[in-house]
Amino acid sequence: MGILNQDMFDDLYAQLGAISPEIQGAALISNEGAVIFQEGETIVDQHLIGIAGAAIMRLAEHISSGLAECPAQEISIRCDRYTALFVPVGADALLMLVLSAETDTRPLARAVRSRLERF
Repeated sequence: MGILNQDMFDDLYAQLGAISPEIQGAALISNEGAVIFQEGETIVDQHLIGIAGAAIMRLAEHISSGLAECPAQEISIRCDRYTALFVPVGADALLMLVLSAETDTRPLARAVRSRLERF
């Protein structure tokens, strides 16, 4: 699967919002750290979040390669008010979702991967 186009990203965002009303925003980030698309409340500093998101996924891939080729399926960062969920989108990008802190990200991460398989 290649990187999502704007229509695909918008469709995915709408589908995920119907599943989880806790989603406050989303961004598609390239592996090079550029924010390709965003929707809702997500990013104050696009440049910083893009680079940080790409670095997080590279670190996860490095760690998972040391764990008997266990590929990273998602990464979440939680603070008092929010959770940022990062899910790989093929080999070229990752999807970041901004959620309320109390959201259980595991079912949502599975739903993201399931919907991405359709594109």
